[in-house]
Amino acid sequence: MFLFCVFKKLWDRLFLIESNNKELFGFGAENILQKFLIEKNYKVFFNRILKSPYNKNHFLEIDAICYHNNTIFCIEMKNYKGTVYYAANFKNDTFDSYKENKIIQLKTDKHLNQTYKELPNPLYKTILFTKQLKKYLLHLDNRFSTIKFISVVVFLNLSTNIDNIRSFDDGVIYLSELDKFLDQKSGNEKNNSWAVQILEQLPSFDKIITINNQPIQGIIKNNIIACHRPNIELQLKNIKTININHTLTSCKSKLKIEYVDFTTREFECQKLFISLDKFGTIQTHRLSNIKKIIVGTHTLRPF
Repeated sequence: MFLFCVFKKLWDRLFLIESNNKELFGFGAENILQKFLIEKNYKVFFNRILKSPYNKNHFLEIDAICYHNNTIFCIEMKNYKGTVYYAANFKNDTFDSYKENKIIQLKTDKHLNQTYKELPNPLYKTILFTKQLKKYLLHLDNRFSTIKFISVVVFLNLSTNIDNIRSFDDGVIYLSELDKFLDQKSGNEKNNSWAVQILEQLPSFDKIITINNQPIQGIIKNNIIACHRPNIELQLKNIKTININHTLTSCKSKLKIEYVDFTTREFECQKLFISLDKFGTIQTHRLSNIKKIIVGTHTLRPF
């Protein structure tokens, strides 16, 4: 049995799904933003999503929604390197204007080789999310009409040159300026408890943390996760997180369930599969490859 369990765990490792480099880079920047806002004691909600108005199978996502002085800030974090500037329009080989919907990232490596990349202006994406969020919240409660909504893009690295696009008034700033921006752009009113309660219910993706501490987000396809040996059904609508502890010498893993009412439950499980819809691609995650499951907002899952 010992050798069988070891072989099974090693076999499951062959099916371990990893985050790609782009995802890991993005999650790293988001963690810095989250730490900054949490340490400052802002009322903040992370990685919330809304259905795209252009494609029912796609979502709009924002790094953070900060509710400060009865003002809602939609915050997007960028960790670009090098120099960032607006792309230029030329007419008859003469500069005509800037394409403010596009930005150029110029990077220089240690050999002084330069690379250029054209990217969408992140402020446009943030403004779109902000408009959709206001529409979504007004549908839920008309009292949101009394609240200001503001978009802001925050660049992490002070060594990144954003002189060409930086605008405090427009909300394109460095992380070090975020405190000042939130205070100056917000009102003087206190936060409302009813608004906090609704913001807490905004949709968010489910997230799987692999045994290599890599996060993968998407939508868990089932409302019920089946654990085998023993046979236990886990109703996701009642669960916040599932922490999983593995030992190489045992075929079973220990699960610790934290429910939405803050109660907990622990038991051992030998077999479990998670089907995760990752933007149209279905991934199957095996129990022995999962460290933690964070259950998102259930409005994304049909019941």
